[in-house]
Amino acid sequence: MYYRQSKEYKNPSEERTAALQLALDVVESEDAKNVITRELEGGRAGKDSTGDELVDVVKVPVVRLKIGEVSEATTVVVLPVCRAEEKENNVLEAPWECKSEGDFGVVVAEKGWTRWVVLPGWEPVVGLRNGGVVVAFSDARVLPWRANRWYYEEAILVVADRSRKEVAVDDGFYLVVGDGGELKVERGSMLKERGVEESLGTVALVVRPPKEETDDQIADEDWD
Repeated sequence: MYYRQSKEYKNPSEERTAALQLALDVVESEDAKNVITRELEGGRAGKDSTGDELVDVVKVPVVRLKIGEVSEATTVVVLPVCRAEEKENNVLEAPWECKSEGDFGVVVAEKGWTRWVVLPGWEPVVGLRNGGVVVAFSDARVLPWRANRWYYEEAILVVADRSRKEVAVDDGFYLVVGDGGELKVERGSMLKERGVEESLGTVALVVRPPKEETDDQIADEDWD
């Protein structure tokens, strides 16, 4: 995600270097480290290089929000929040459009809503247009990962794009309604096997809560 953000800035620039340095701090594979190092040194990776692979390795970014990150962000995104236990209706009824107006950037939504979250202007959420929504889960076991690399019962926020409901990609992840009416996240391939063609929205990002200590981000092989 940080690597992708670096592409939005001029080369060279302090913002680009900072984004690449953040990417280097969290990246795991040697190939990806080499790509980022070359970028930091001024090299340009070709279209067929590992750079593209780095962007596509994790289909859904999983990010731990850092303490104070929102206050330090130059750009933020405001999204409506639904509780997972409130099920499908709230996801459907949440405001579709939220924008800033005037010299002071006053946030205006199409209708009233009781819960909102402010997130840094990360590329996956900045790219959302109308239809972005956040679902708050109290237990991360709703997500289709199999490795217990971090505490399963941690609360998470799932950012979904309701404008992209079609189950189009096998490796994509989608917000759906389970058999018991509960909200859950499932891989596209599993939904296609059951003949499900439409979801509540495509998952764009998973946010973990801030904490003092740091740990590894979830790796691609941890997803079921």
